[in-house]
Amino acid sequence: NWQRCLEQTIDLAPDSVTIYQMEVPYNTTLSKQISGTEESVTIADWRTKRRWVDEAFTALEADAYSIGSAYTAVRRGQNAPFVYRDALWSGADMIGLGVASFSHVSGTHFQNEHDSAPYEASLAQGELPIHRAMKMTEDQALIRQFVLQMKLGSVNPQPFRERFDVDVLERFDAPLASLEADGMLIRDAGMVRLTRRGLLRIDSLLPAFFEMEHRDVRYA
Repeated sequence: NWQRCLEQTIDLAPDSVTIYQMEVPYNTTLSKQISGTEESVTIADWRTKRRWVDEAFTALEADAYSIGSAYTAVRRGQNAPFVYRDALWSGADMIGLGVASFSHVSGTHFQNEHDSAPYEASLAQGELPIHRAMKMTEDQALIRQFVLQMKLGSVNPQPFRERFDVDVLERFDAPLASLEADGMLIRDAGMVRLTRRGLLRIDSLLPAFFEMEHRDVRYA
């Protein structure tokens, strides 16, 4: 089925392709089914999901696409910017709509209600359906922007020097060195570049850059 989907996607020749390795938030019905509290189901393991994405990226690269992030392939010759990703991952504001959606406005990170009933009740009362929020410190804003840039597969330290007056290669030297030793990234000409192996695992690697109290937080 995966191979057929990939072949049909290539036949359609879209300007860009987005592929996610399915992650299951803990409060979903599927998560309960997987854990056995409801009718048991199984999904592909992480090794299989990474293999599928690697196969897709390899096939897309052979068919005139370039890999633009851990999740996207863009047809070569398409010059239009990916506004949502490139702006948001560089620190721009965004309002998320819908249950459990995340938003970022003026340095505050917040999430909507996790479930539909309280979400709809807030809207019916003319209130914003916000479940939780955090006003970020300057260092937390730096971390947020850095980990989002890592998802692109490479990080240029210069914008961080200009915005935060921080050399991220020094600020994150220890976790970068650890990932470099594991073959997940290379440091080249003042840039950080992830290898394909690192790119396919990036979401699981990013907590090493978080503040300690945020490394084991689960989300809904």
